Amino acid sequence: MSSVIFCLMTLGFYTNAFAELPPIKIGIIGPVTGKSSEDMGQSIVGGARVFLADINQIGGVMGRRIELVERDDQAKPELGVAMAKELIEKEKVVAVVGFGNTGVALPAAKIFQEAKIPLIVTGATGAAITKSFMPPAYPVSYVFRSGTNDALQPIVILNDVIDRRKIDKIALLHDDSPFGQFAKQNILAELERRKIKPVLVESFKVGDIDMTIQLQHAKENGAQAIVLYCLGPEGAMVVKSAEKLKLKLPMVGPWTLSQQTFIDKSGAAAEGTRTSVTFIENDLSSVSNQFSLTYRNINKVNHIPSAMVAAQTYDALRLLTLALFQANSVDGSKIKDALENLQVHTTSTIVSRYYKPFSPTDHEAITLNMIVMGEIANGKVVYAYKEDANRGSIARVKNTQ
Repeated sequence: MSSVIFCLMTLGFYTNAFAELPPIKIGIIGPVTGKSSEDMGQSIVGGARVFLADINQIGGVMGRRIELVERDDQAKPELGVAMAKELIEKEKVVAVVGFGNTGVALPAAKIFQEAKIPLIVTGATGAAITKSFMPPAYPVSYVFRSGTNDALQPIVILNDVIDRRKIDKIALLHDDSPFGQFAKQNILAELERRKIKPVLVESFKVGDIDMTIQLQHAKENGAQAIVLYCLGPEGAMVVKSAEKLKLKLPMVGPWTLSQQTFIDKSGAAAEGTRTSVTFIENDLSSVSNQFSLTYRNINKVNHIPSAMVAAQTYDALRLLTLALFQANSVDGSKIKDALENLQVHTTSTIVSRYYKPFSPTDHEAITLNMIVMGEIANGKVVYAYKEDANRGSIARVKNTQ
């Protein structure tokens, strides 16, 4: 991965002189075995391992190699909190990257915030994760995100359904997890802003395998499209239930519908489903292809379970590495300050070419223009719109306007 290696060559230029220094520990945490969330957790760890191979190949940072300390939160909030404390108190990590579930990230983030250990969330999308730790609640925040958030995804989803496809009779189906509940509020707020009332809002439980009743209600209420907000496995059950009912309505949802589990469990029923994403694995750009190939080789898999999360995790670690180098320190407050004022453009990241991705008042690296609509076609995620595909090789950069 020559372009990746070139970007950070300077970070390890004095490796030999300081080879005896202890490694810099960075925590990696996600739901590797979590119910309905394994795709996210495995991709967080897998993306981190691609980064690790790159950074240690060039000598690490400040003459010290990087060591990743991996933890599985199993999509359980109480375990996420316990793992957060262990990473801080036992492992002495300098920063942490990961989390796939909003309900796990929120309580764990408080632990890192109070310990002044920077956290970059790469999977969980609840808008409250970053907002909760910004002023005035806290004078400074140690919680950042390199993934999208659910204040933005509803806009992209409804742009597709309402503006581009001219559909305004919408049923909203969501799971009852914190992810689904927060998203429901954001979808309804965006619909209200557009002065549109959904024809139906119904929920289902994580783990449900038959959503026939909810879909039947959507049909009876005249829905012309279904907006889905749930994890991948439950999303698959929705489209499979629709297939049984012979209910052929457009299905549109968040990034979780781009996960391999959704595609595999849905089979042919997934075809045409649309999903808002920051990264499409099948993009023809050289950076995208190289990352995908390297991921598969290092992790010994045939596909990336959640390509978007893997890419966002890789990017988070790149940004963190640059902050470490800029701060010339492993002190949490100095790393935080560097993240808020990064002085270099990145040239080897996957989702975007970042320049000043964060500031003291903005800890979200992703803006609206960096999210595109994907579509399931022949068992893969492709661009839903030709104009997005044509721009696929052009890095989408943060819009600060």
